[in-house]
Amino acid sequence: MEKIAEVYVVLENRAGAAGEMARALKKKNIAVFAIAMFIDFARMYVSDPEGAVKTLHDNGYQAELREALRETMPNRRGALMELTQKLGNAGINIEYMYGSMLETQKQGIVILEVDQPDLAMQIFRNHQY
Repeated sequence: MEKIAEVYVVLENRAGAAGEMARALKKKNIAVFAIAMFIDFARMYVSDPEGAVKTLHDNGYQAELREALRETMPNRRGALMELTQKLGNAGINIEYMYGSMLETQKQGIVILEVDQPDLAMQIFRNHQY
């Protein structure tokens, strides 16, 4: 588990808003590795967080960097259970979490925010799935 910079951006709740944001990032060659999108905001794990925030600001978006955690997980049944139960057993609350992997991938990533990030990192420092 490691700390990462996540991009938080306010989006208009209208058709085309997500595409316009993605186009602005593409023009600056910024890759989006993971995204969680809601009614009026998105959280993204990108190749260049600082560049993404600058690009979004230059295109009229409200955006900021926020701290999140990234965990690489194996693609096997029970891996998510291990992650969430280990955090819960330590009294760590998950504020939000998103991630994905294809059925054929050996591993994927999960992005999350917890109420005790340093403790979570300590717990997962030597964790083996």
